[in-house]
Amino acid sequence: MAFLTAWEVVARSVAADLLPGIIPVANEMVAITVSGAFFTHLLDTLSRVAVGFTLAIGTSIPLGIAMGRDHRAEYLFDLPILIGISVPGLAVAVVAIIWFGLSDMAAYFSVFFLATPMIVFNFWQGTKSIDEDLIRMGRSFEVSRLSLVRNVVLPSLLPHLLAAARFGLAMSWKIIVIVELLGLTSGIGFMINRQFQVYSVVGVFAWTLEFTFVMMVIEFGIIKRIEKRVTAWRGDGHSGGARAA
Repeated sequence: MAFLTAWEVVARSVAADLLPGIIPVANEMVAITVSGAFFTHLLDTLSRVAVGFTLAIGTSIPLGIAMGRDHRAEYLFDLPILIGISVPGLAVAVVAIIWFGLSDMAAYFSVFFLATPMIVFNFWQGTKSIDEDLIRMGRSFEVSRLSLVRNVVLPSLLPHLLAAARFGLAMSWKIIVIVELLGLTSGIGFMINRQFQVYSVVGVFAWTLEFTFVMMVIEFGIIKRIEKRVTAWRGDGHSGGARAA
């Protein structure tokens, strides 16, 4: 409420083409929702994030576990992962568009490239914190490596998976909007750029705020709830090294 009040006060003291008031933006948000335009472009954006993020998760889980369990893998991928975390998203988006053109592949690659190092890092550190006593106990009972991974390693990594998902998705939302803004012909970023081209500050605010609302719903309405359930389950008697997460 304080934010909305401050917004309206400032908006009334500056030109409308610099900072529109709450009511015009709210009306535009209703209009793009009722017309279906928002959901059409949101679906394109979410599908691109889903593909790139799924590829990132599928690559990051085995790589992160390998780095946490094998010093050779850690030595081999340590520097590339840290460099990947530091690469600017804008540079990745530009290179992706140069390589793949104005296609969804540019979006998939950008999400994959930026999300993977962050997710790998979380799994890498999480794997190193697994209780070694559980591993040794399993080996003493001649439990297979696959069974140890499935029944000990992966359950211990659940908190790290959720943390990785949150950080990875945060990176994905940012990069997908940049890619769509720079070169695609649909999606939230494309529509923000379209509003910019016609000098519609109201439109830019409306599309940005409504997309932000969707991101918050995914973060707090879905991921946060899953995280609470996992934390509660582990607190019922499943404690281990991954508790340090």
